[in-house]
This record gives sequence, C-alpha cells and structure tokens, in this order.
Amino acid sequence: MGKPIPFLTLPGQRGTGILDSRCVNVLFEIQVNPVTEEQKVYVVKRPGLANSTQPPGGAAAGRGLYGWNLTGKIYSVFANKVYSGVTDLGVTLAGSVGRVWWTEIPVGSGAPQLVLSDGADNYNITTADAITQIDATDDAQYPASNLGSVVYLDGYLFQALGNGQIWQSDLNSLVAWTAGNFISIDTTSSPLSAIVRLRDQIVAFTWEKIEFFFNNGNPSGSVLLRIDQNTLGIGGFFQTIAQAGDVIIFVGTQTEGATNRQVYMMTPGSVKKISTFVLERILESETTEFSAWMAQASGQMVYVLNCLGSNRTFVYHVESGLWCEWANTSGDVEFNGAWTTSLETVVYVQDVSNGRIYTLSNTTYQDSGVDFPVRITTNRSNHGSQERKFEQSLSVIGDTTTGSLEVSTSDNDFSTFNTARPIDMSLPVKRLYRLGSFYERAHRFTYTNNAALRLQAFVPELTAGKH
Repeated sequence: MGKPIPFLTLPGQRGTGILDSRCVNVLFEIQVNPVTEEQKVYVVKRPGLANSTQPPGGAAAGRGLYGWNLTGKIYSVFANKVYSGVTDLGVTLAGSVGRVWWTEIPVGSGAPQLVLSDGADNYNITTADAITQIDATDDAQYPASNLGSVVYLDGYLFQALGNGQIWQSDLNSLVAWTAGNFISIDTTSSPLSAIVRLRDQIVAFTWEKIEFFFNNGNPSGSVLLRIDQNTLGIGGFFQTIAQAGDVIIFVGTQTEGATNRQVYMMTPGSVKKISTFVLERILESETTEFSAWMAQASGQMVYVLNCLGSNRTFVYHVESGLWCEWANTSGDVEFNGAWTTSLETVVYVQDVSNGRIYTLSNTTYQDSGVDFPVRITTNRSNHGSQERKFEQSLSVIGDTTTGSLEVSTSDNDFSTFNTARPIDMSLPVKRLYRLGSFYERAHRFTYTNNAALRLQAFVPELTAGKH
C-alpha cells in the first residue's frame, strides 16, 4: 500500500506565474475529533456564482454594493449610476471612479438612512428610496475631495480627507458641518488612506501608519481623541481593506509607495501578518489596483483579494489560516467577484465588469451558468529516493460524485504535463493504473463538473527500479 498524500496544497510559486503547487477554486475544511484528536483535511469545490440581477441591463464596472435589512433590498453602484435592486435611483456620480463606501444611520438617530460616498459627494438614501446628493453647495464646510470612506459613530458622520483630516458632521445631522470640527493625524507625513470603525473606535489608515481614535466628548472641535500608544508602524491600501464584524484584513506597507507588501489581520487588541512569502512576492509585482471583500462561504469566513493588474485572486481562510486561489471559468484568470454584501442569510457578489450581481450559492457549482474547474497542482516530489520510480497505480480518497477527476503528471519541473486521464468519481474505487516511471513528479488534478467535490488524499502505489 502507498502512503496517502493530502490534497491540501498551498500556493508555492517560485515567481509570479502560475507554475508550481497551487489549489484553485477550492475551500479547505479541517475537521478535528475532540475525543480522539484525529484530524481530517478536505479540499472542497468553492461555491458558484448564481445569477441574481443585472441592474444596468448590460456591462458596467462594479464599484460596490450594500444589503440594507430595513428595506430588504440590495443597493449597488455600477459605473456612475446608483441602483436599488434593479431600479435606477436617478442620480449620476460625476467625476469619480473606483470603490464607493457605505454606512448605515440607525433608527435611534432620527430617520434611518443609508449613506453612500464616492469620494466627491455623499448620497443619502431613505427607506423609501429617495436619494439626496450632499456636497459643498449644501454646506460650505462639507469635506469636499474626500477619500470616500465614511463612518457613523455616536450620532456623528465621520469623513476622511487625503490631507490627514478626519471631519465630523454636526450631531445627529448628515448635512450640516462646522468649521474646525476635525482632527488631524500627526504621527506621519504620509497621506491618509481610509477610515473604518472597529467597535467603539475609528481606525485611520495612512500609507505608513495606523492610528486609533475614540469619542472623548470634547466640547469644541473634534470629539475624537487619538490613542497614541496604539499607533502601529504599518499602513494600508484602501482598496484592500475588508471587514466582517470585529475582523479587518488589508494589504499593508511600512513605507509609502513601497513594494514590501504584506497582508495583515486586525482584531480588537491584535494585529498579525497572515501572508506567506510566496504571496508577498506576487504582491510586490502588483500595481495598487485591488479589490477585496470578506464573506461567509460554505460556512467559512474568507478574505478574497483580487489583484487586478496580474489577474489573480487569492483567498484567505480566517479560521484555518490557509491560502488558496480562486479563478473564473478559465481556471487561471482572476475571480469575477469584485465586492460583496449580505442580506439575511444570502451573500451577494458584484461582478467586476459585466453589470451583474450574483448570489454565492452552496448548491450551484457554476459561475453564471458556466462550469468552472477545480485545479490542484501538487508539489513535485522524489518520495525520498533518487532512484527511478514506477507508479503502478494512483487511488483517490474522496466522496462519490458525478463526472471525472482528470489526472496528469509532470516529470520536468512543471514545464509540461502529459495528457490527462480520467478517474470516474461515481465508482466506489477511484483509481488509475500504469502511470509510468519518473525520478521526481508533480500531479495535477482537475474537476470541472457542476457538482459538489470533496477530496481528502491521493495514494500513489510506487515501486523502485533501476531502469
């Protein structure tokens, strides 16, 4: 009997390409028996993207979306238009591109509203879908040319400017602003990047530092006070910041414009690096064009980082601490989902370019009706011997499902793979025979059917020989 080799394969690229070991379009499931402490690691096919709506009716760049429980609707921005469901709310976002930001004003502060900011103006949306544009013509003190990121805290709307100022609206107002009601970051000359809320604090990201503020109730000027001892010596790219509850994940640097990019996870009282050197090498070659989001996918919280310049998508499993890749239906180009939101128990994903909103489906294993492949490329191995090996057979330990698992091998350091051979996954014994000889070998497994897939390990049956 051969030794089972887990399908769990982490990104192992030696450069920035797609050779070497990688797991594409999967999730990792780690199950531990609390009594026996036995651990099982599964690789499963990721959820598919099921068509939900196409608000603009055709192709358009996705810039953000928000699920508002008070109305039960999905609000989205495609190109320069704002939609409630598929209804155009009748305004045009002029002169702005890229990510938009949202914050919800609770019932306790008057009429509940949803605030959309595009970095130029704010748009206040009521529960009746009435939308009002707010800019300097409404109040001369409105923080124009802002960064877009808006935060609601204790009756104030906070808005950040690139010059390092964090402005606050008048108490319980989304329209009125008062001169001097701002606080400036002061630990670095680097521009402000974005602000987010973490519990009762406002977190300010610059390109080189992260500062924390709380509501000190100051009688004049800003109500915020900096928590000096909490300042961190890393910055963040605003397009990569994603949050789910008390977890914030982002790509950070220690110097403005630097290429020493790493991924960090922030929780209350803790910040830790979660990226691997392989991912960091790829991020160093990337432009600053990113999109990122967090969502619950098949029972797991994941952080999805789209690298738009290199057309790659990397996915971090928050609970297990493992990375994999997601891709579109080609299996190599970046995943289509640019931004996400949730409404009740449904996760919605916005397409980067075709104007569509999808649901992240646990029962559909296609993207917009098209099959996508799971692709697992293992590390190359000589199995502890420099001698020639003969692979008499290869068995797969995995759940019975429909279709075939295609298996190919590379004996020349990933340069080429031979013609794939199928394993019928509907059979009780899932096995191939006579896979030839090698000195050092990598395996590639591909599954493209519209069906669930759960794999645990593969078992190569090897014999040693001289010729």
